[in-house]
Amino acid sequence: MLEWTVKVKATQPLKLVLLSVPLALPEGVKGIRVWREDGQRCPAQLVTTSDGQTEAIWLEAELPAGAERTYRLQGLEAPEPFTVVLTTEEKWVTVTANGQLFTRYYFTTEFAKPFCFPLVGPNGKVLTRGFPVAPCEGETRDHPHHKGFWVAHGDVNGHDLWSERGKIIHRAFEVIESGSLFGRLRARHDWVGRDGRKVCEAVQELRFYALPNVRLVDLTQTFLATEGDVHFGDTKEGFVAIRIPDALTVTRGTGHILLATGERDRDAWGKRARWCLYYGTLDDVPVAIAFFDHPQNRSFPNPWHVRDYGLFANGPFGRKDFGLPPEDLGWLPKGEQLTLRYRILLFAYYPTPDELNALWAGFAHPPTPQVP
Repeated sequence: MLEWTVKVKATQPLKLVLLSVPLALPEGVKGIRVWREDGQRCPAQLVTTSDGQTEAIWLEAELPAGAERTYRLQGLEAPEPFTVVLTTEEKWVTVTANGQLFTRYYFTTEFAKPFCFPLVGPNGKVLTRGFPVAPCEGETRDHPHHKGFWVAHGDVNGHDLWSERGKIIHRAFEVIESGSLFGRLRARHDWVGRDGRKVCEAVQELRFYALPNVRLVDLTQTFLATEGDVHFGDTKEGFVAIRIPDALTVTRGTGHILLATGERDRDAWGKRARWCLYYGTLDDVPVAIAFFDHPQNRSFPNPWHVRDYGLFANGPFGRKDFGLPPEDLGWLPKGEQLTLRYRILLFAYYPTPDELNALWAGFAHPPTPQVP
């Protein structure tokens, strides 16, 4: 039985940190188990990367600053039982966590873009507005292009794909995979202008993690300038977004907004920060949504297009609408690519700012395991 030993050292407090190491595996190894030196098991999974390498990925709940840990990795003939399951259906891919709905990834051409809807928290609370996908009585019906959790932009070579005057068309799935630590899908999209011509391509990878009191969605969005130069214009209308339910908003519900920099509620709009939190109660039960910007994204930290009525968005291209100095960040020359990363966390409680800082650090600065 194959085994490996790896060591990790944390230079700052980290929570929910995903550790990974490439492995050269013989045929027949289909799964992985990971133990800490104290005997505690870590949720783990093998993944084949887009360049054909095999990685072992495992989740460490917490690493204090200065902590050094040793992990033992053991190859298995079969993967561990799946906790996150992806099932392809006619119009969407259903994602379940321990048998309960997590989300559905809509790829049908009935809508002008792919999106995830609903987002369901670990306590079963739905954290996205129903309209326009599944309208609920009495809820707001503004902005019909706000669908669940999505990616779009309001000026791509002059075309408005945010308001759906252009389209984002699903072309193919490259990966659909269930797993013991996470499920993932990777899809290829065409971004098409209002004239019907393709502007660029995008590869979108989503990873879905289910933990007892929190669910995670990791987004990696890669744009490919396949047709010519691409320019993402300076507009607030973008880029990665969630529309939360009315009952969680500041204006119509119990909600509050908090930035890593301390601004709250309406004062948070347009400010730059590494993370933003929207929190409140649904049916008297605490819930929260945290949204993390990644330090490798262009012009990090980026301004938050977070509204008291329920829009929750972030992106690297908008400046003038937020009162920031002009800076043209949106050029992508023909043949090149641009990758952006984000994390969404769905909580069944209110995380503290210190906890969010450690969670963000776990996302943004995971240490590299060393093989002795």
